[in-house]
Amino acid sequence: MAITKAKVIDTSTLVHDPSCLDHLIDNKILACVPWVVLEELDGLKKRTDVGFDAREAIRNLESLRRNKSPYLKIVKETDWTGIEFLEHRLNDHKIIAAANAMKKQFDNVEIISKDSMMRIKVRELGFKAEDYYKDQADTNPDNDLPRIEVSSDDIDKDNFTFQYSSQKYGDIPINQGVVCISDWKGDFKRPDETCNIAERFVAVRIDNQFKIVPNNIQAFGIRPYGGVDDTNKDDDCYDSEYDEGSNQSHNHHITQPQNWPQTLALFQLTRPDLALVFLEGGAGSGKTLFALAAALEKRRDYRQILITRPMVHLEDIDNMGFLPGNIKEKMDPWLRPIWQNLSVLKELKNDNMQLIDKMLIEKKIDIEPLDYIRGTTFWKSILIIDEAQNLTPHQVKTIITRAGVGTKIIFTGDLDQIDRKRRLDKLSSGLAYAISRLSGQRLVASIKFQTSVRSELAKLGVEIL
Repeated sequence: MAITKAKVIDTSTLVHDPSCLDHLIDNKILACVPWVVLEELDGLKKRTDVGFDAREAIRNLESLRRNKSPYLKIVKETDWTGIEFLEHRLNDHKIIAAANAMKKQFDNVEIISKDSMMRIKVRELGFKAEDYYKDQADTNPDNDLPRIEVSSDDIDKDNFTFQYSSQKYGDIPINQGVVCISDWKGDFKRPDETCNIAERFVAVRIDNQFKIVPNNIQAFGIRPYGGVDDTNKDDDCYDSEYDEGSNQSHNHHITQPQNWPQTLALFQLTRPDLALVFLEGGAGSGKTLFALAAALEKRRDYRQILITRPMVHLEDIDNMGFLPGNIKEKMDPWLRPIWQNLSVLKELKNDNMQLIDKMLIEKKIDIEPLDYIRGTTFWKSILIIDEAQNLTPHQVKTIITRAGVGTKIIFTGDLDQIDRKRRLDKLSSGLAYAISRLSGQRLVASIKFQTSVRSELAKLGVEIL
């Protein structure tokens, strides 16, 4: 079969998905890798943020070369005809010149790049360019919690459950949380009491039942907190407005709202039957704090709590080598949010500080670079991957496939704060991709945090700026 289409692969694509060549070759497309890309991969091998992926891409290239794949071509030549004005020493421009050389052999030549600026340059020069779409999320949903209406009479007050019916409540996936509008107060101590109809509690679909989550749920001293709007008032009956004639849930109103996503998160994070939990939401919504609190609450069930986050450099320039100290000392600027959240947990109770410090000394709580995490299998551990919006789909997959028996993984991130905007967006981020593909699976839960719990000033900045 004659090859009629050639795609020139740049470094960003190979680092984003080291197996991208297999995908292209399976579709009988000639994958062209310019020589300068090999040099760039070689230079990235020791980078703390992408070194693992660069090494895997190199191994895959070597395997294809060893098997003499007819669909792989290493492009050594360059052609600057018509693009002489470009700076010849820049690697991006060398890739474009390699694509220009390939146009002598093929009518259909495209450059595949995850770098948006690279694609802009390529198109301005009259070349074809496209993003790498294989592992993008299907959609970018709002993920607001659904609202359903539940009568007190439908609730099993002994087990605090009620039956799931798709006809009655709509299509609710497994492990999906819902906010329940009900005349039942949500009081586990006085289960027979009812009240005005309003948003009363959250419930989670588990198999063919909904399990109601206690409103006073806590983990390691952390409770759901509504931020600057939370008065912490114990109100027997929330003020509410409800049009019984229209039976429409959007007419209800609560003056003292519970933070439903946080309530749901504490339940999902501490469930022993869930192995993977995604916490996605804006800055200051409590994702990292809740992940740490839940891990500490369940510490007796696991050998170790392991924490990491991508070490993303400004403009993807590696400044790591210029920082003083060993690898963990170099990581310290990236880990300040982790230490701050641990400090908050230490201050909640007198015994917390001694316990957390002891666990840190004994490596029961440990912090590792991402490359170390992806290179090891972990047994009966809790892995907290912070700032996961900056991971590629391949990186997320690699982390998840390292989970041994009894291990739970928690990803936290904010898709509005992607620091690799030239190479990742809300659809190509590994966090978005994994949530899109894995939500609804029996071992997986995903929660979208909605409310910032920082100060009035922080809230003002989120809403207006």
